[in-house]
Amino acid sequence: MEIIITESQFVYLLESLEKMKKEYLKRKLGIDFTGNIEQITSTYDIPMKFDRNIPTEMINRYLNKFGPMYLFELDGKKYLYLDVGDHEKFIDEDGIIYIDNEIPEKLGINKFGLTFSNIIDLYFKEGDF
Repeated sequence: MEIIITESQFVYLLESLEKMKKEYLKRKLGIDFTGNIEQITSTYDIPMKFDRNIPTEMINRYLNKFGPMYLFELDGKKYLYLDVGDHEKFIDEDGIIYIDNEIPEKLGINKFGLTFSNIIDLYFKEGDF
């Protein structure tokens, strides 16, 4: 049997799937990053708290080499996230760098085979500010 759907029906199905994923993460893990992820494309986008502990030159190198970073808050602390290809890098506002899966483990997403990049894809949409 073959079912033909329209483009609008397909978009509706994708949106429904996205909502279900968010609800699942919220129910099971207490994770909700709705409106809590900001794209960083320039050192001027980074809160001043980071300036004390992270050199501007280092941020520029990361941005130029790997593309945008993402800013989010977790347990009252702000973090920068960067996907560097073979691993994920997190830098907190105190300048501490996490590369050994500590943040995904803290969130509990690693148990489901998810990376923080999956969370970015789910909660951050280009143009949402």
